Amino acid sequence: MPAQEIIDGVLELAAGLEARGTRALDVSCRNGEVMAALAARGFAVRGTRFERGLPPIEGMPTDEGVDLTRGLPYPDESFDLVVLTEVIEHLENHRAALGEVARVLRPGGRLILTTPNIMRLDSRLGFMLSGMHKAKRRQIPLDTPLDEAHRYHNYPIPFVLLYYLLRINGLRLERLGHGKVKPFSYALYALLYPVVALDTRLRLVWRERTPATRALNRELARWMLDRRVLVEDNLIVRAHKVLAQEAPAAGSSTAADEGRFRPPRTA
Repeated sequence: MPAQEIIDGVLELAAGLEARGTRALDVSCRNGEVMAALAARGFAVRGTRFERGLPPIEGMPTDEGVDLTRGLPYPDESFDLVVLTEVIEHLENHRAALGEVARVLRPGGRLILTTPNIMRLDSRLGFMLSGMHKAKRRQIPLDTPLDEAHRYHNYPIPFVLLYYLLRINGLRLERLGHGKVKPFSYALYALLYPVVALDTRLRLVWRERTPATRALNRELARWMLDRRVLVEDNLIVRAHKVLAQEAPAAGSSTAADEGRFRPPRTA
């Protein structure tokens, strides 16, 4: 089951949403802990499971044998809320997964997603020293059969790629939830933040010559430098699917289009 702090983070981001009549889908819900918590708050929940033959979840409609990367068995714009809790790091095809989530969300609907945060500073330090990110699960044993490889965190997603795939599928990041933080992460933050902030802004903003791209990159940099991205063990994010009139025309993205989704300047 997801750690309690992850469930709490999901509920924190769901707390501001209208629950009554809200159709919620919990993708790869496993034992249904998140589903049950959402149902207790009034959401009309449904779940999917990749594996078949698991014990039923009492009172919760669940569809088994559903592979998110091969398509969800629901019509377009079927749900007001989709929850993806500790799933995407198991999936090879992030593009297909987030495209499917966007497809079944109605315009104005929300996605709440959690995943191990390999952008946190202690994971970056671990990668520098060992070449391996801290993805919150041990490295896959090399004798693991391919049909069991999905049980491991083989495909942790960097924040930059997640932000891009959300945006390109019409999903705008609007809020970060709170998760677990190790004391060592606070120490690294105090020590390294000035250097990380300088390098991030240099790469994303100051070197960019195109004004529109620079404006979009500035928004990305603000999210990347949020303290939660730099110190928390998990990314816990909420995004909303833009309405048709909000979506910029292809090739015409501007700062004005994106400014309404600007994160706070301070963590």
